Amino acid sequence: MSMTFGGASRVLPTKINLINLRRELKNLRRIRRVVEEKRDVILLYIRQLGQEYRREYEKVAEALADAYRSFFLALMTSGGLEEVKPVLESVPSSMEVDVAARVLFAVKTPSYRLRGDTVPPLPVSAARLSPSLIRARERLLEVFQSLLKVVETEAAIQRLLEELRETQRLLNALDYSIIPSYEQNIKYIKLVLDDRMREEVIRLKTLKKRLARSRGGEGLA
Repeated sequence: MSMTFGGASRVLPTKINLINLRRELKNLRRIRRVVEEKRDVILLYIRQLGQEYRREYEKVAEALADAYRSFFLALMTSGGLEEVKPVLESVPSSMEVDVAARVLFAVKTPSYRLRGDTVPPLPVSAARLSPSLIRARERLLEVFQSLLKVVETEAAIQRLLEELRETQRLLNALDYSIIPSYEQNIKYIKLVLDDRMREEVIRLKTLKKRLARSRGGEGLA
């Protein structure tokens, strides 16, 4: 049960409510510590994923540059584009990816894996192909794998950032609204109860003096 005091809604100033509020405040502070630990762990995951993203991105750039070098070398050593055209035409416009889910600190993030059975085989005997062309093909496959890792890591960072924002909102609500509200109500109830206690002490002292004067008057009579 609550009452209005100073323009704000407050609970009735009773000892039972004071005990309950103190117990709930203790639980809220425990919850806040848990939420704060969760935020710190999420931040740690984001930093780790950021480093992983950078490594995979650099790996993609390196592998792609090497694949282009090998491809152009194959063009020069094989006699031109017509020699490698059958290989280029055999590559499909798309390949399939398996999508799964992984959990990072209770946060679901996507996981991607290139399906090996959708990777096209070499159309002719490898012995007839330029070694540089074979290397270019292998490096491109590595690029696809690394690109999937980059996309997977980026998606994980986005999900964790969303979770971090929600966690920070909860911390802010606890710090600036919920916990202060409990503390103000506890302070208010304690103030009222202390005033009542002082009034009761004064009343008892006054009553004691009256009784003493009354007994003194009876003695004189």
